[in-house]
Amino acid sequence: MTIQGDVLSILYAIPMLFLNPVFYLFLLVIYLHYRRQMHFERQLFAARIQTPVLQTIRSAGMGLAGGVLISLLAAGLGVVIQAQDLYLLWGLALILALIRLRFLCFAYAAGLLALLHGIASVFPGPVAIPVAGDLWAMFGQAKPIPLLALVAIMHLIEAMLVRWNGGKDASPLFVEGKRGRIVGSYLLHSFWLTPLFLFVQMEPGAINGALYPGWPFFWPEAASFGLMLLPSVTGFSDMTQTTTPFKKAQQISKHLALYAVILLALSALSVWLTPLIVLAACFAIFGHEALFFWSQYHETQRSPFFIQSSRGIKVMAVIPGTRAEEIGILPGEIIVKVNGIHVRNKEDLYPALQANSAFCKMEVLTYEGEVKFVQCAVYAGNHHQLGIIVVPDAKTNVYVDLRRSSVIQLIKQKLEKLNIGA
Repeated sequence: MTIQGDVLSILYAIPMLFLNPVFYLFLLVIYLHYRRQMHFERQLFAARIQTPVLQTIRSAGMGLAGGVLISLLAAGLGVVIQAQDLYLLWGLALILALIRLRFLCFAYAAGLLALLHGIASVFPGPVAIPVAGDLWAMFGQAKPIPLLALVAIMHLIEAMLVRWNGGKDASPLFVEGKRGRIVGSYLLHSFWLTPLFLFVQMEPGAINGALYPGWPFFWPEAASFGLMLLPSVTGFSDMTQTTTPFKKAQQISKHLALYAVILLALSALSVWLTPLIVLAACFAIFGHEALFFWSQYHETQRSPFFIQSSRGIKVMAVIPGTRAEEIGILPGEIIVKVNGIHVRNKEDLYPALQANSAFCKMEVLTYEGEVKFVQCAVYAGNHHQLGIIVVPDAKTNVYVDLRRSSVIQLIKQKLEKLNIGA
C-alpha cells in the first residue's frame, strides 16, 4: 500500500461511482421520497413548498462533504472492512427498506448482520445447498466490529449534517392530533448520499504500512489493505408538532451524536471483549429505534405549537420565493396586525391585505414575544396571501394520514400515477 497507489485508487473510484447501479437506486428512492412530500403539500396548500429536484441535489452535495469526513475519520481510527461484508450490508439495507423506508439506515443492517454472524458462527446451516449455503457461510465469515464502528462514525457525521441542514428539508403538514383535532406539524425526513472511501482487506499477508502504531485498530489480523468506494446513504426521520423544524433539528443532532459515541465505544470494547459484539449490535438497532420513539413520546408530552393563537394569526409555513419570505416572516410567528387592522383568524387575513392593494405593513410577534414590523410592496401576480400559510383551525377538515412508507409503496404510488399498464 503506497500513497501513490491510494491516490490512483481514489481517482479511479470517483468516475466508477457514476457507473454503480446502487448509486442511482439510492438516488431514485430519495427523489421519490421528496416527491411524495411535495404531493402532500400540494394537496393541503395548493402550493409547492419544497422542490424535490433541488432537495435531491442538496442531498448529494451535502452527502459528498459528509462522505469525505466519514472516510477520513474511519481511516484515522483504523476501520478496515471486508468487501463481501459491504455486499451483505447493501443487501440487508435494501431488504429492510422494503419493510419501512427509514430502515434504509445502515444502523439496522449492520446490527442485523452482526446478529446473523453470531448465529451463523454457532449453527453452520445448510452448507450443502448451493446458494443458501454460500450466503450463510458469508454471514459466518463476516467481521461485524468494523461495520458497527463505521455505523457509529456515520451517525456522528450525520449529527453534523442534521445540524448543518437545520430543518431546511422539513415539510409542513396538517395531521390528526390528540382527540381528533387537526394540528400543524413538520415532517423532518432527510437523506444524504455519502460515497465513502474505505480501507478493505485484500489478499492475506503482512500489513503493508500503518498510519500509526496499532493501526488498524478495528482489524487485529495481519492483512494487506486497499481502498474501496461504497455508495451509501445516511439520513433521519422525525416529525414535530411542538416546536420549529430548526429547534427540532438541533435536538435530533444532540441525540444522534450521543448515540454515535456510545456505539463507537461499544465497538471499540468489542475488539478486546468479543461477546460485547452482541450488545453493540443490539444497541445499533434498538438504540436507533429508541431515538425515534423517544422523540415521539417527547412530542406527546408537550402542547402542539402550530395551532391557532388567540393573539393573532400563527404562521404555519412560508412559500419560498414569495413576498412573505423576502420580508422575513418565519414559521411559528404570529401576525397581529395587517395594514393597521387587527387579525384573529385566517378569514381576516385576505380582507386586511386588500385594504391596501399596493403596499402591506404587518405587526408580527416573534418566538420571544417581541414585536417586529415588516412591510413590502404588493405587485400583481403575487400570492393572494403573500405566500403565508396559516395553521389549521376548527374549520380545517383536510389532513394527511401519514402511513409508514416502504420502497414498494413509493414505487407503487409512482406507477399508479403514471397509469402504467392502463
